[in-house]
Amino acid sequence: MYMIELQNGQRITGEIVKMDKKMLKVKVIALAPITLFSNTLRIGDKVKLDGEEFVIEDVVEGGVKLSKLIFIERKNVKAIKKLESI
Repeated sequence: MYMIELQNGQRITGEIVKMDKKMLKVKVIALAPITLFSNTLRIGDKVKLDGEEFVIEDVVEGGVKLSKLIFIERKNVKAIKKLESI
């Protein structure tokens, strides 16, 4: 996992999927309580959460693991720090 700090001060935490000279492709992981969803959940389904679209990665005890891919232009990246895994 990495913490990416953007030039505007925003911070994004996620896995770097691809990085080249122009773009950074980051997979952002989010956990949501299973109570937010009323219908049957299947891995791979797309869901909207706070106006953003996520893909269901896994259904874990008490929650749902969601992910989405975001693309960031390298010129907007201020710093990339590797986070220590627990």
